[in-house]
Parts: sequence; structure tokens; C-alpha cells
Amino acid sequence: MNVIIVEDEPGATRNMLALLGEIDPSIMVLATLERVVDAVAWIESHPPPDLGFFDIRLADGTSFEIFRKCTVAFPVVFTTAYNEYALQAFKVNSIDYLLKPIKQQELAFAIEKYRKLAGHGLFPSDASFAAVLQHIGATLGSSYKRTFLIEKSDGFVPVPAGDFAYFYIRNGLVRGVTRRTISHAIHEKLDSLEERLSPDDFFRANRQYIVARPAVTAVNTYFSGRLIIKTEPAAPGQIIVSRARAGLFKRWLER
Repeated sequence: MNVIIVEDEPGATRNMLALLGEIDPSIMVLATLERVVDAVAWIESHPPPDLGFFDIRLADGTSFEIFRKCTVAFPVVFTTAYNEYALQAFKVNSIDYLLKPIKQQELAFAIEKYRKLAGHGLFPSDASFAAVLQHIGATLGSSYKRTFLIEKSDGFVPVPAGDFAYFYIRNGLVRGVTRRTISHAIHEKLDSLEERLSPDDFFRANRQYIVARPAVTAVNTYFSGRLIIKTEPAAPGQIIVSRARAGLFKRWLER
């Protein structure tokens, strides 16, 4: 079986490669691709693989854009950490998915499901596949958080997500700082917040910080290939991007 992997997180790619090797050493990974543009270029210039593993959210957009920009003449298993409604749409239409973090048993089940469907020619038609993609794309797009309700002594005030320069965690508490340097308590975990913010506008720099694109004023090089993000207003601590995520951050910033 020949497959391709479309995934922008190096750690997730390494995990997928290791799991595929354990499940079936005969599986040949033809390419690992990080961006929509890379995937489109590869698909247009190579014979179709038997199966593709596509992360939904990539550095330069969503994997649904791949289907709009070129003909994907092979079945796809999506990997995602988002949106139960989208996952239900996958299941109803016999398009498989893997919920991150990917487990070996679930990956093996998806591969076996592919083989059974391929043996009986039961993949969805192009029309139904496109309809599902449109539905899921719309669902994901509408799920991004647009407004925060900030508690006050006598109620709450709405603050648009776009007003925030960054979010950070300290001593177990999450705070959001607006571009007017107003700090708000955010009653949500940073991991959960990352999932609900638009990846076009916000970037998870590290375990402590999520930064907004308009707030980034400069990026300085640091030891061992790392980066330091400068923001306005200034953050209470250094925002350091690891070497592994430095390339991803730069691609996100220049989009």
C-alpha cells in the first residue's frame, strides 16, 4: 500500500511513520507534506497513492483547500483534534478519521476499514465527498471563538477575540491581554483555548503563550535555532518558539 501524509507538526508525522511501520512494514510512505501548497504540487505531479492521511488544520490553511485546488483521486483518512459535529459527518458518510493523539489500534482499524472498502468499491462518490467536505469546512469555520464574555462585579462585558494580543498561563491561571494592555482572567484552559481560536489569527508559541498575528512586532533569533517573539504590548515573560516549531511559526506569520 502506498500512502502520503499531510501534516504540519513534525512530532505528529514521526508518530504516524512509527505507527505505520509497526502496523504493516510493507506500507510505503511516498511523501510527507506540511502545507496545502506542497500537497497540491505533489498530487498534481505524481500518480495517486492508495490512501492519504490528512491533518485538517495546516500551517497555510485547512486540508479542505487541497480538494478545491486539485483533483484528489484517492481516499483520505483525516486526522483532527476538533469538532464533534465534523467527526459525526465523517462517520455518517463512511469517511474515516483519527482523533489526535493517534493510537495504534485506531490507526490499524482505519487501515483495515480502507482495505475492506477498497475491496468492495464502496468509497463515497465524488459528489457526496465534496458535499461532506463543504459541510465540515463550514462547521469548523463557524466553531472559532469570536467573543469572550469577561466577568465583572455586576455582570460581564463582551470582548472580541480580535482585540487580544496574546494569552498566557502563569501559576495555573490563564489571562488574556488586549492590545490596549488590559489584562482579563480567562476561565478556560490554554489547550482548550487554542482549539477554539482561529489558527489564521492565533499561534500557539509554546506551553505558556498563544499570540495574535497583529501583536507580533519583531522576531529575534535565539540559541539552538529557537526564536523570541516580541509583541505590543510586551509580554510579562519571553515568548520562545522551539527550533521544531520555528519554521511553522515563520510560515504562519508570512501568510
